[in-house]
Amino acid sequence: MKKSILKHSLRPAVLLCVSGLMLGACSKDSKKPGYEYMPDMYRSPSYETNSSNPNFPDSMTSRLPAPGTIPVAYTPYTYPNTNEGYEAAGKELKNPLESTPENIAEGKRLYENFCIHCHGQEGKGDGMLTQRNFPPPPSYSGQLKNLPEGKMFHSITYGKNLMGSHASQLNAAERWKIILYIQTLQHIGEVPMADSSAPAVKEKPAKK
Repeated sequence: MKKSILKHSLRPAVLLCVSGLMLGACSKDSKKPGYEYMPDMYRSPSYETNSSNPNFPDSMTSRLPAPGTIPVAYTPYTYPNTNEGYEAAGKELKNPLESTPENIAEGKRLYENFCIHCHGQEGKGDGMLTQRNFPPPPSYSGQLKNLPEGKMFHSITYGKNLMGSHASQLNAAERWKIILYIQTLQHIGEVPMADSSAPAVKEKPAKK
């Protein structure tokens, strides 16, 4: 009997404690959620990206990389965005990728995603945008037929005339693959020359 009375008398106290804890955990400020059990296990103690940060003199949480550092697997492009850099790239810069069917096929896919709307299906400068009063770019099989691959890479990296830079959209390998495909467009419609190293086929003498 005494146990039952004690049990019933403890219930209000327990409910009061639980209610107090629940109310203490409530807060209108999302950054101050009240009392939490082990908050560091699920709530990051770090500063939010664009929040003020007292640990730095400029109070900025977003930091620039340390001077002289580069991302992992990133190869710096040393040619400047100048006419001199453009000409130097054309003379010195060579495609490090092999002209394999796989690389050309991937280059075609990337070309159709990033270039076809201006340069057109066959690189003739007749893409969809030219039908909307956008100035047509030069044809790859015409004015740009002999454009060196280094100049192509420089143009894709920095942009050229009305074409903007694609460096933020295409990494270096992807740019080179597009160039491999563009080189096929430079010679589109040409009849391949016969292989002079192949042995000549002897004609059979005519029957009398």
